[in-house]
Amino acid sequence: MKKIMILTADKTGNGHRVTANAIGKGLVGMGYDVKKVQCFKTMGKLGESMENSYIPITTKHPGVWKIAHSFTQIFPGLMHWFIYQKCKKQMLNQILAYQPDLIISVHCMFTKAITKLLKKNKLNIPFMIDVVDLVNPPVVWRDKSATTTFVPTALVKEQYIKLGFDANKLVVSGFPIRKDIIRPKTPKQITDKVNILLVNPSINIKKNIQFVKECSQIKSANVTIVCGLDKDLFNKLTSIQQSDPQLKSVQILGFVTNMNELLASCHILLTKAGPNMLMEGILSGSCIVVTDHIPGQEAHNHEHITLNNFGARCENPKKIKATIESIISSGKINTYFKNTQQATCLDGAEIISNHINNYLNATEKN
Repeated sequence: MKKIMILTADKTGNGHRVTANAIGKGLVGMGYDVKKVQCFKTMGKLGESMENSYIPITTKHPGVWKIAHSFTQIFPGLMHWFIYQKCKKQMLNQILAYQPDLIISVHCMFTKAITKLLKKNKLNIPFMIDVVDLVNPPVVWRDKSATTTFVPTALVKEQYIKLGFDANKLVVSGFPIRKDIIRPKTPKQITDKVNILLVNPSINIKKNIQFVKECSQIKSANVTIVCGLDKDLFNKLTSIQQSDPQLKSVQILGFVTNMNELLASCHILLTKAGPNMLMEGILSGSCIVVTDHIPGQEAHNHEHITLNNFGARCENPKKIKATIESIISSGKINTYFKNTQQATCLDGAEIISNHINNYLNATEKN
C-alpha cells in the first residue's frame, strides 16, 4: 500500500484542517495509507506556541498579526530559512519513519523548507502544494521546485505563470470542501421570511455581537448565529439574550455538526473572508456577505465574492442592516442566488486525489 503524508495544522484556521481531511478521505478511498502531520509540532515547543497563538493574535491583536504577515511577505526567504532550521530534525524523523511515496502540504509555511529538507537529505520524494487562499495568495506559498502546485482558481494560475511558474506544474483544483454541502437544483427563493446565517462573521467579538443585534432588527428575518468553538461569544450572546427582547428570536448555536443543513436553508450568509466558509456558502447557493477578514492573509478574498457577483462586502456592523435590506429590496439577491447556484465549484479533493493517483501510477510505470 502506497503512503501519502499530508502536512497540515489544526489551529491556524479551519481551512487547513478541512482541506487535509477532504484530501485524505479521497486518497483513503483510493486505497492509499494517509498520515496527517501537524507540522508546527515538528518545530518543538516554539512551533506549538506559534500555532496556539494564531487565534488569540488574529482576533485580539490584528495589528500585530498584520505586521507579522507583512514580514513574511517582504522576507519570505528568511521565513522559510527559519522554518527549516526549526523543523528539519523532527520533520526528517517523521518522513524517515513513515517512508511516504508522496508528500503534500496544505500550509503555506511548510513549502520551501520541505523541498530544501528533501534535497539536503537526498530524498527523492515527490512534493506537492495545495494553495488554500482564493485571491492573491501570500508569497510564502510559492515554490517553483514543487512537483505540482494546486491552485484554487484560474486567476491564481495566471498570477503564478506571470511569476515564472511552469504552467505544466500548475493544476486548477478548486477548493477541497466537505461533500455533504447541499447544492440547490434551482436558484434559492425567499417565499416568506429571509433566513440569515452568521458563521464567524468577525475576528472581533464585539463586532460579532453588533452584527447579531443589527440583523435581529431586520423585519421578517430568521437570524441564526453559529459560534463554533468560541465559547466566549456563545456565553456573551446567550447572556445578552436574557435581557434584550430584540434577541429573543435569534437562534444562538455553539459547535454544530449540521452545517450542511443550516446552509441549505440559509438565504444570506454573513461570514468573514475565510476561503473554506466562502466556498461552502457558494456551493450552497446562498447570497454571501463578507463581513470581516484577517489582516493581510484574507485581505483580497472578498474579491472572489464581489467580482463574481456572488454577494457583497460590508465590514461595518452599523451598515449591515441597510446593506441586507438594500440587497433584498433592489432584487440583487435574486441575481446572487442565480450566480451562486450556477457557479463552477470544482471538487478540489477529488481533483487533487486523482492527480496524485495518476502521478504515482505513471511514475511506477516509468
